[in-house]
Amino acid sequence: MVKGYVDEQNKTVFICPNCGFEKQFDASPFKTKKKTITIKCRCGNATEMEIEFRKHFRKKVELFGICLLKKNNKKCEIIVRDLSMQGIRFEFLHICSKYMASIDIDDVVEIEFKLDTKQEELITKRCIVRAKTEKFIGAKFQDDNFSKRLGFYLG
Repeated sequence: MVKGYVDEQNKTVFICPNCGFEKQFDASPFKTKKKTITIKCRCGNATEMEIEFRKHFRKKVELFGICLLKKNNKKCEIIVRDLSMQGIRFEFLHICSKYMASIDIDDVVEIEFKLDTKQEELITKRCIVRAKTEKFIGAKFQDDNFSKRLGFYLG
């Protein structure tokens, strides 16, 4: 599967992995629909393409940390599953999963975790919950603190 990143004009580029043919196209029809499409190249090769509308790259990680639920001051252990410059996706460890029910969209949480680098830099971020599934919480960072450290880590 290939990935196409969408620019500010909602354009993306398909590059055939078989022949190298490039084709730019408007991705806006896919913004609210399925994000994975199958494209048949002029060489006859059919390729799945994931269309990515995110502005910032997300890095898959497995970092252990703590989440402080501001509305009830409960601290829970978490595993950070992915990071970007603007947000985070995490899950509660099994023992704390009961607290997930008390989190709502727009709640404020404070996340603390160490990067898996030699320095094991401690990152503390205040976040707003933007998405919640049965297993994961997605949150947006409220501030730009540590942007340089995260930038180097994500780069």
